[in-house]
Amino acid sequence: MNLKKWFVATLAIMMVVSLLAACGGKSGDGAQDSAGNTNSETSGDTSGDTSGAPGGETGELKGNLVIWTFFDQVNEMAKKFEEKHPGVKVEVKMFPGDQYQTKLLTALQSGRDVPDIFDLERAYIGKFIDSPFVADLSAMGADELVQNYIPYVKELGVSADGKVRAISDHSSPGGFWYIRENAKKYLGTDDPDEISAMVDSWDKIIELGQKVYAESGGKVHLIANAGDVFDMAAYNVEPWVKDGKLNIDPKWQEYYEVQKEIRNNNVDAKLPFMSAGWGNALNDGSVVLVSMPAWAGFMVDNKDDKAVGKYGVAKTPLGFYVGGTYRAIYEKSENKELAYEFIKYIASPEWQEYNLNKTGNMPGNAEVYEKNLDTFKSPMFGDQNILKPYYEMVKAMPGLKADKYGEDILSKWRKVAGEGITNNTPYEDVVAAFKKEVKNAFPELQID
Repeated sequence: MNLKKWFVATLAIMMVVSLLAACGGKSGDGAQDSAGNTNSETSGDTSGDTSGAPGGETGELKGNLVIWTFFDQVNEMAKKFEEKHPGVKVEVKMFPGDQYQTKLLTALQSGRDVPDIFDLERAYIGKFIDSPFVADLSAMGADELVQNYIPYVKELGVSADGKVRAISDHSSPGGFWYIRENAKKYLGTDDPDEISAMVDSWDKIIELGQKVYAESGGKVHLIANAGDVFDMAAYNVEPWVKDGKLNIDPKWQEYYEVQKEIRNNNVDAKLPFMSAGWGNALNDGSVVLVSMPAWAGFMVDNKDDKAVGKYGVAKTPLGFYVGGTYRAIYEKSENKELAYEFIKYIASPEWQEYNLNKTGNMPGNAEVYEKNLDTFKSPMFGDQNILKPYYEMVKAMPGLKADKYGEDILSKWRKVAGEGITNNTPYEDVVAAFKKEVKNAFPELQID
């Protein structure tokens, strides 16, 4: 592939890094550093024991690595990796999320000052995964690293030719968070299993939402926004593009009509995701069930530990996830073997269990879920084993590959369909407007 053509095409469709990337990085410890690139000494194979690992015959890893990211928790990963391998120095260079894609693309295209490892966010991983800049991790043994992964977490890092090219250490699942006292008042229980059963279908949600609105005198809503349905549906449908043709899964009509019913029956509070009012509702109880990614605990007001034991989490009608950060190795890195050792580390149960306990970030490896299902607790959720609802949902989600169109088209559907919900527009008119937007953005696609 011509690198210049790839760069120009990718830059042309590049979108600003989503707000979710910035929100997803709140659990780290901050970042700094400038990138340097001192080659590691390498010899032998690194897929088995460390006797042939970078650094020579002693088995101790040695060398320098440079990582580029927008995600402040990478510093913690680097620190733990250096503790495990004192002979390695990992330099982390972090860029603001709204600048990161441009800087990374420029470095990759020019071939200058390119990191050994670079992060890719869910919102744009599809624009990189099949590029010539991303190393084939399967050739290094990565299929074994992800063999026990949650299906969708694995597949998002797999290129069109079936090779693993990027790996995440987390799964970013979501669920319905609720204030226990609030749930008892309006739902009659704060038991997560009982609440999960009460909202396991859209019909139940609409009926229950009408009841909550009426009994509260219009002051309380069951959910924050009809758009929650969109978020839950987003990765449980067919891909937007098949064989060069726009593909609109028939399920989108069902979800659109559900959203209209939610809006027209006062089930939602009309609060956009991550808006100020949305955050307030999470803390003040004006919404009973708030659709939340597991990593967003920073949105909860826990001053003086007042949120300890305050919340529960229930399953949503469809499993969903929000965001996700993947790590790839630069194809022309002179430190590939050492870089792969870092990828092995973040894919390992050792790191993911540490990360779970320190930050509450849900793992990508199913083994870590299973090991901790009955024991993991989070202070905010009291005695609830919160891995259970997340795990039951994420393991049932389809494993779909990322592509260069999906997230941009999804964003256009969110915009057009959201306006349709607000204006009570017929589905057929929404689809017609949506097709025009896609055609303008991607004229190369076939659109009926």
